[in-house]
Amino acid sequence: MKTWGTVAVSGLLIIAALVTGVDLLMIAAALVAGWRIAVSAWQALRIRLISIDLLVVVAAVGALFINNYWESAAVTFLFALGKALEKATLNRTRRALSDLVEAAPETATLLRDGEPVTVEIWELEPGDVVLVRNGEQVPVDGRVIAGHGGVDEATITGESVPAEKAAGSEVFAGTWLRSGVLRVEAVGIGADSTLAKIIHRVEDAQDDKARTQTFLERFSAWYTPGVMLGALLAGLLTRDIELALTLLVIGCPGALVISIPVSIVAGIGRSAKDGVLIKGGEYLETAAKVDTVVVDKTGTLTNGRPELTDVLAFDGWSQDEVLALAARAETASEHPLAEAIIRGAEDRGLEVPLIDAAEPVTGHGIRARIDGQDVTVGTAALL
Repeated sequence: MKTWGTVAVSGLLIIAALVTGVDLLMIAAALVAGWRIAVSAWQALRIRLISIDLLVVVAAVGALFINNYWESAAVTFLFALGKALEKATLNRTRRALSDLVEAAPETATLLRDGEPVTVEIWELEPGDVVLVRNGEQVPVDGRVIAGHGGVDEATITGESVPAEKAAGSEVFAGTWLRSGVLRVEAVGIGADSTLAKIIHRVEDAQDDKARTQTFLERFSAWYTPGVMLGALLAGLLTRDIELALTLLVIGCPGALVISIPVSIVAGIGRSAKDGVLIKGGEYLETAAKVDTVVVDKTGTLTNGRPELTDVLAFDGWSQDEVLALAARAETASEHPLAEAIIRGAEDRGLEVPLIDAAEPVTGHGIRARIDGQDVTVGTAALL
């Protein structure tokens, strides 16, 4: 917020100077926008680094020295604006990463001597058995030892349809149990969980530098002193200080050097928010050259929301009749696919009144009696 405040004040001072013609306002605009740049340049010099910030400061001070106040204010304002945009982009990326971190569970229901006890994740050890109820988050990577249910694994696999879990199945921390009750033996806890490894991979990916970014940083390290030396020589040879300062101003490649890391970090952060894991900047650049993608996991290529696409009716039943009965039965279910069936019926203009009673069959479907008829909706095994 402080960065944007500096940019805003500097911009207002420039506008005021242009309207009133008061040079002091233009000088003030340059000072307001330039002081942070000067601090950054000094910090770089302390570690023997000639940075672009130094180039901007020298150009701005030189412009003030020859009474070109507009040029001084414009250079510092535009550079400060670029820095503010860079910081804003990085902050958005960090928020995307924090969303991943927030997906990690903090507590678990530990079965201690058969009794459920709520504990912090760090208190668990491999081999502990945790209880996961319908609607709760799976706290650990582990193996189901008892129970049956549907687990929403979209945060890990991208699958929009809950995966059915039973004894012997693997589950992952950060996923959600949408139906049933599970007892899970802990295997991966905290930093050892799959979700934690994904978060760590995204953090590493944001630090990895692409080839273009590495090249530009090296280019900047040599280019900045080169421009300053060229401007100095031009001033000495021509005795034209204004020409030398002009070379300093137009020779600043700040926008180019800033744009590459910002775009890469923003791309990786945005992808993480959308559930796409990119290993690093190099791979993001390579993706721009890809013209063919082969995917064998069709369940992942969805919009994340199950939808009814087709209704097949047999034995003289119409599609609307079958769908109406199925939708009414699903009004007693909490399964995500039940919502899709009900929504599909309503989209076709069918009425879906609630039913009085039904018998959920955990992990398989639901049985109901509607208008004197037995209706079963669920897996092939249930039917």
